[in-house]
Amino acid sequence: MRSRLYLALAAAVALWVAPATASPAPPGVRKLHVEGGAVHAAVGASGKQVRLTLDPELQRAAERLLARSGAPEGAIVASDVRTGRILVWASRGKRDYVATPLAPSASLFKIVTAAALLEGGKVNVATPVCYTGGMSAITARDLLGRGATCTVFGEALGRSINGVFARLAGQHLTAADLRRKARDLGFDGEVPIDVPVAPSAAEVPADSLGLARAAAGFWSGRLSPLGALFAMQTIANDGERVRLSLLAPPGAQAAGDAGAPAPRSTDGRGLRPEVARTLRSMLEVTTRRGTCAKAFRKPDGTRALGTMPVAAKTGTLVGGSPSRMFSWFASFAPSDRPEIAVSVMLANDIAWRTKANLVGRELLEIYFGRRRSGPVARRR
Repeated sequence: MRSRLYLALAAAVALWVAPATASPAPPGVRKLHVEGGAVHAAVGASGKQVRLTLDPELQRAAERLLARSGAPEGAIVASDVRTGRILVWASRGKRDYVATPLAPSASLFKIVTAAALLEGGKVNVATPVCYTGGMSAITARDLLGRGATCTVFGEALGRSINGVFARLAGQHLTAADLRRKARDLGFDGEVPIDVPVAPSAAEVPADSLGLARAAAGFWSGRLSPLGALFAMQTIANDGERVRLSLLAPPGAQAAGDAGAPAPRSTDGRGLRPEVARTLRSMLEVTTRRGTCAKAFRKPDGTRALGTMPVAAKTGTLVGGSPSRMFSWFASFAPSDRPEIAVSVMLANDIAWRTKANLVGRELLEIYFGRRRSGPVARRR
């Protein structure tokens, strides 16, 4: 359906008021074109044409998906999880929105909160949590009492339950805990990459209600699609911060050489391995029975990617000037043997055509479908 009204948005959508302009960003990546079987672009302030690591076929597919989305602004970025090689860098709008922290991080910030709680040893997947309210906002009243609805922590991330994260953060975390983990995962500051990028910014108030709201994904700062990608890639690599590479290695000449970047380079550790693996299992809930289970089902009820497990997180917030419905999808697949990480951000009009989860699923289908005959299935 081409048009949706604000009042019909899911309960997970909240009103967010943003400044009229985004924070300053480097010139970014511009004038992408394919030449000699590889993608070239102008990078940085100099505008010099350089060869990139991008996959030409997947890049063209991402550009088509963005154009078809109809969003005034948007971006798709994807990486090879094992090496950090950027496979897709596609942007729609007046700027390079891959590396621009335009959108609020929304419910993607719950990844940060979950990581901080797990690393602090405060919870595990079986921890019971009861909550009240939090459907479209967090109020002081929502943090009081035992709560009328109960679940376990292992289900809360994939189902994006605001009340769970607000309560647990208020009980166990400080603003400094959240800011530190936000930086580890790419939600705050620059991500390690070989081109200039604008830093994302995590905003976590110190007061109890402000902290609870931020922990649930309300008003938690601005995130670039590149930052969201780095978070998913870090989880997929068992907590290791693998540096991203967009520039083809020196001397790459023949078609395909751009796909062989410098040896994998790491930038420390963002998560303990056991915490990353727990987050992976929690993120699988998203596509199985959580916030984008429907998007991963075909009309006949079969799974869009067959039996392949996919880890993902969605996020949605409405606001800004001009008013936008910001839609997020960040993922990696297969989640048991990660190959590719994908991040999608759409800044839709209030009347919108599609959401980021559908765009991200389609890119995953294209990536895996072109390499395998027959239905996409889990690797053995």
